[in-house]
Amino acid sequence: MLKETWNDTWLEYLAKIFGGSEMAYNTTVFFLFLAVFLCVYFLLRKPRGRRNWILIGSLVFYAWSGWEALIIVLFTAVVVYWTTRRMEKVYGKYEAQKEQFSPKEQVKLLAGYKKRTKQYFLTALILILAIWIFVKAGRLMGWETVTTFAEVWQRKGMIVPLGISYYSLSAIGYMLEVYWRRVKPEHNFLNLFTVMIYFPHIVQGPISRYDGLLKQLKALPSFQYERVCQGLQLMLWGYIKKMVIADRLVVYTSAVFGDPMNFAGVEMLLAVILSVFQLYADFSGCMDIVRGISEAVGIDLDENFRQPLFARDAQEFWSRWHITLGAWSKDYLYLPIAFNPRFMKVTSRMKKEGKKRLSAFLRGFCPLIAVWLFTGLWHGTGLDYLAWGMYWCLLMAIAQEGRPLFQKLTKSLKINPDTAAYRIFQAVRTSMLFAVGRTFTVAGSLSGFVMIWKQMFAESRVWTLFDGSLYQHGLDQKDFYVALFGIALILLVDMLHERGISIRKKIGDQKLVVRWMIYYGALFALIVVGVYGPAYDAASFVYGAF
Repeated sequence: MLKETWNDTWLEYLAKIFGGSEMAYNTTVFFLFLAVFLCVYFLLRKPRGRRNWILIGSLVFYAWSGWEALIIVLFTAVVVYWTTRRMEKVYGKYEAQKEQFSPKEQVKLLAGYKKRTKQYFLTALILILAIWIFVKAGRLMGWETVTTFAEVWQRKGMIVPLGISYYSLSAIGYMLEVYWRRVKPEHNFLNLFTVMIYFPHIVQGPISRYDGLLKQLKALPSFQYERVCQGLQLMLWGYIKKMVIADRLVVYTSAVFGDPMNFAGVEMLLAVILSVFQLYADFSGCMDIVRGISEAVGIDLDENFRQPLFARDAQEFWSRWHITLGAWSKDYLYLPIAFNPRFMKVTSRMKKEGKKRLSAFLRGFCPLIAVWLFTGLWHGTGLDYLAWGMYWCLLMAIAQEGRPLFQKLTKSLKINPDTAAYRIFQAVRTSMLFAVGRTFTVAGSLSGFVMIWKQMFAESRVWTLFDGSLYQHGLDQKDFYVALFGIALILLVDMLHERGISIRKKIGDQKLVVRWMIYYGALFALIVVGVYGPAYDAASFVYGAF
């Protein structure tokens, strides 16, 4: 198994897992927290009591990373609550007066009131973005992360609120929905604050829509055995992905990417490919964990992954990977830019001048650039993340504009796009394009990106697959076998889901004895081959850093 130094004593290990600045989902302290949280939650009979307990649990979870960070989130919640209530009040005046005017006059009247609500929205937007940009700028300049306001001045550091990139986007989306008069604002501040810091989604999403979450929060069901079992199943599968597969693969990939000059050829190619599965197992594993917790308490979080490694092109990939970020970008960036009256006026003028292709291209490409510039900056602040964003922007544009050409090409070559072989080819091609994009971010810089690809083609080193040297970088042969088996299992599960087969439903249809044999078998596998121990430092989930 993993080569461990065992230098730390078990007492040091316990100090490590009970201390720290964050209650990660894969730490012992979180398991204890969750056990207490669920036990008390299911003892509460009234929905209001369960709702209040979710708020208390979320406060404890968040405060674990620092009370000062909690104050910053509280400030954001107050800004969002006050802004949406003010916008509602302004629109209320319009509703009270509109019957006195003709339809045409109502349009003018609404435009006047909308200008006032826009001022409230922009003020709140600037405040929320200012905090987010400050954190991003601090990371770019290498400021130290601290946990108290006193340390900010003493050590010239910064407090980074847990999940700032996630709750900021959700808050902005909620304010926009109120501004566009699509949803009514929440009148109970505690309810709004609860959905903002709800502990299963605060660390790395999914990026929830507050209106949908608020509705569920107000109608929490009582204890349901089947629902709890389904949630715990999903959690267990998420922990297997994270602690058996992702945390095992990261040992090898971090060794290679941390010292690329000492690796080349097959070693580097293997690291790039494994890093794709490592990220997928890590991120989707976390989503399974948080969705499982939420399902157990009666809340359905948005799905964030839908078999992305089976996507046929870049567009389809991003409709399956980090779905809630893509949906947020589409609803609050792409469509508002694409249908902006001034932008549409410019493209319409081009169309009238006979520049139809250019007009159509700009209408689709300009919003796309904005979305992927933002997505790159959301993930990181360096040039490598901007390059990553532009890389995906280019692939999306090619997929969008080149689809008719690709269809003609496959037709002329007499290729049936519906055959299993061609679908596999498309899925492998898309996954490899994702792997190329992955090297932008794992390299740490553009020069590191160039170094990875330079080393990959420097020499083959095929012999490392057979002479045992591959097993000298933290993982022995058994660990590689476990990791490869885990990857195969993920692909098998995704393939079944792609065919519409629900594994959890299949398990649920089995007899009680068979079901519990499966549960205990999975739990036993997690205990036996999971990555932990005195030398193990619980690895944070990758997307929690964004």
